[in-house]
Amino acid sequence: MKNLSIVLALTLLTSSNAFSCSKEEAKASVEKICSLIGAKGDGAKDEIKKFRYCGTNYVWVQDSDVKMVIHPIKGRLNGRDLKKNKDKKGKHLFVEFDKMAKAKAEGGWVDYYWTKPGEEAPTPKVSFVKMCPGDKKWIAGSGVWK
Repeated sequence: MKNLSIVLALTLLTSSNAFSCSKEEAKASVEKICSLIGAKGDGAKDEIKKFRYCGTNYVWVQDSDVKMVIHPIKGRLNGRDLKKNKDKKGKHLFVEFDKMAKAKAEGGWVDYYWTKPGEEAPTPKVSFVKMCPGDKKWIAGSGVWK
């Protein structure tokens, strides 16, 4: 019975609902990473890679040329030009993140589709993106599943 309790607890902890986050938590995390970037610039990279909130949620950073600087989960994206990346509906999502961050100094929200870790099909997501302070012109973003 004890083993069954442990298995049930682990199942609950790893389910997609166990770490569901609010839009407010995503926005606050982006704000935190932008503050870190403003204070440390390139020196913030390792902290950004390790940063998590609500369990497994993360913040990614792209530059204003629409190239990935840091993606903590999909490292193969780091350094890549993302202008041609589209979601399943054809939206150039990283271009849209760039446009939103440049259009609103306070940051803004973008709807798109992204694949959850461990799944195959993309699902609706909304991310908060913001241009961070400093000379790097880095844009931080993080999202929540709809």
